[in-house]
Amino acid sequence: MAHDLGPEISYRPLEERDLPLMVDWLNRPHLRRFYQPEPISADAVAAKYAPRIRGEVPTLSSLALLDGAPLGYLQCYRLDDWPDWAATIGVEHGVAIDLFIGEPALIGSGLGRRMLAGYVEGVAFVRFPDEQLCWIAHALDNHAARAGSRAAGFTPVREFLEDGVPSVLLVRQRGTRTEA
Repeated sequence: MAHDLGPEISYRPLEERDLPLMVDWLNRPHLRRFYQPEPISADAVAAKYAPRIRGEVPTLSSLALLDGAPLGYLQCYRLDDWPDWAATIGVEHGVAIDLFIGEPALIGSGLGRRMLAGYVEGVAFVRFPDEQLCWIAHALDNHAARAGSRAAGFTPVREFLEDGVPSVLLVRQRGTRTEA
């Protein structure tokens, strides 16, 4: 019996041509609360993301596509490459992921859970085949993101402070099954 999983979510590397979209998304009100608190200019977006696109920074930046149209942004990186962040979250090894849904009309539809679950197994663990754990962190009061990560197979580990913001660290082991 076939199951309808809904629209297809795919991933591709972020490209220079995507930077105007990133500027638009990062300045949207729904991202200002948890992801990009201050307005960000096109020059600042280029300064941050262009080195990632060119492979000069050890972070894989990706767009999630919903039936081919941009849905959101994800990035993954080995904690070994970012020791300050690893120290902040109190973890030595694994892959970390950050993400957002760029289109506010799609929030709350279950697409974030599917976007994250597919990216973990189909991109992050493929890119870093020796890693067994994937980490994600959310502000404690970002209930929607926390629920989406839990539905994507992540388990809360502990609370910590990120730049003074009470946050929660969650982990997912390679091969975790989800409903995604």
